[in-house]
Amino acid sequence: MGKKMLLGMLVLGITILAAACATGPQPGVSGPYQTWDAVITRWIGASKQDLYYELGPPNLHPKQLPDGMTKMVWDMTIDRMPGQADEYNLLPLYNTSVNCQLVFFADAEDIIRSGRRIGCD
Repeated sequence: MGKKMLLGMLVLGITILAAACATGPQPGVSGPYQTWDAVITRWIGASKQDLYYELGPPNLHPKQLPDGMTKMVWDMTIDRMPGQADEYNLLPLYNTSVNCQLVFFADAEDIIRSGRRIGCD
């Protein structure tokens, strides 16, 4: 009985170790980002919901434009609800004394069609 218990503990230990050593990106997390332009480029053509998961909801109220697009702005220099990129420290560093806004535009199907940054130098 002692050998079976030891063997069972060994198999359990190997299984736990293998799961703990699994590599690869976290689900829904895309970083680490080297630049703010990389943050924007990554999300062109992606889902608005996935962007919200990554960056958190925009901290400036989304605006519906006359052409049906939605303008979303994240001001990185003021308080905002963090997303997964914040949790895992995947966003690029920036000087907090300067302006840093990420602006994205999503179509009626909630697909990100364009984006730009303001500041973030």
